[in-house]
Amino acid sequence: MTIFIKGALLPNGKRSNILIEDNKISAMGKGVIDKSDVVIDGKELAAIPGFFNMHTHAAMSLLKGFADDFELHTWLTEYIFPIEAKMKPKHVYYGTMLACAEMIRSGTTCFNDMYFFEEEGAKAASKAGLRAIISKVITNKLNESDVKKSINVLGRYKNIIPALGPHAIYTTTEDVLLGAKSLSEELSVPIHFHLSETQKEVSDCLKEKNMRPVEYLAHIGFLNKNLFNAHCVWLNEKEIKLLAKNCAKAISCPTSNLKLASGIAPLKMLLDNKVLLMLGTDGSASNNSLNMFEAMKFASLLQKHKQNDASVLNAQCTFKLSNINAAEALNIDCGKLFVGCLADISLIDLNHISMVPCHNLLSNIVYSAEPNAVHTVICDGEILMDARVISWEDKIKKKASKEALKLAKH
Repeated sequence: MTIFIKGALLPNGKRSNILIEDNKISAMGKGVIDKSDVVIDGKELAAIPGFFNMHTHAAMSLLKGFADDFELHTWLTEYIFPIEAKMKPKHVYYGTMLACAEMIRSGTTCFNDMYFFEEEGAKAASKAGLRAIISKVITNKLNESDVKKSINVLGRYKNIIPALGPHAIYTTTEDVLLGAKSLSEELSVPIHFHLSETQKEVSDCLKEKNMRPVEYLAHIGFLNKNLFNAHCVWLNEKEIKLLAKNCAKAISCPTSNLKLASGIAPLKMLLDNKVLLMLGTDGSASNNSLNMFEAMKFASLLQKHKQNDASVLNAQCTFKLSNINAAEALNIDCGKLFVGCLADISLIDLNHISMVPCHNLLSNIVYSAEPNAVHTVICDGEILMDARVISWEDKIKKKASKEALKLAKH
């Protein structure tokens, strides 16, 4: 398929035609001529790179609103873990499909997921047409042959990057962590990990190891360039320098951290120390949405408040956290709009109330835009949402809702 986007507003404030051939941007500029199967009039649209939601538990869309207003430990142990124990593969599939619809509607073209029955998540993401990093979850034991088999299976799905998901220091042993690191290096796959989300995690680690979490991970040799650390709320400067030294990545989930009263991550310090930083939403059970516009706005506003400085994490910097940084971390040639890049593009309706007036496109995207402003979404050169229509959405909403309500009653 070839797609021609005519005269869309770009993040640099200029207008351009965009020609997409196969799955890449083949030409850009006012002089580019239409020679395509599909023409999209961009006169009232802005074209931006699709968002990367870098920390999700997509299937937890079935648990949206199920257990709200509890602190993290109570929320997990008394509500989430018990209902998750009842989940079957079909629940993960329908929950992930529901999440994919929500992410497409809010301009996301790639997500980084950690959940059990991982092949169902890969199947759903691939069917929805999104890119995804899907982790093989690892907790208190590691079966090397089982992990390798899962990674091989996940890699067969279109646009799926397999990963390893040792959950956190409080759910995995040192042997498991080191085994996961070794397999990550052998198989050349990322590690998706929860790090320093709560004060309790830090205090427990100090009590048990006489070290803070990042110090412990550095001590055992776990930190490395393949490591994607979600949350990173309770880090001190020494720990941040250790992350930077070992090229480990950080993912902030400001909305979820606020809702669970987990704290405010030190994003300015992470950026000042050159840690590659990205954004995520976490799962719908703790957010309760997969809205990357909201994640960007909260990330920026919280840092301004934390630093008492309105210039901190400005719109341009925050926008990079949602696409360019993630593409760089994953070594995927997208996250920007240049000739030769993969065609992962979200088109924003400039007439949507949240975008009017448009003095500065990136300021509107970060501070005022809403998911309903997303008009069309293209991923890997395929149109996933056309003029706000996702062909399969209604069917999935009905099925997912039915399965969620049945699950909660058992």
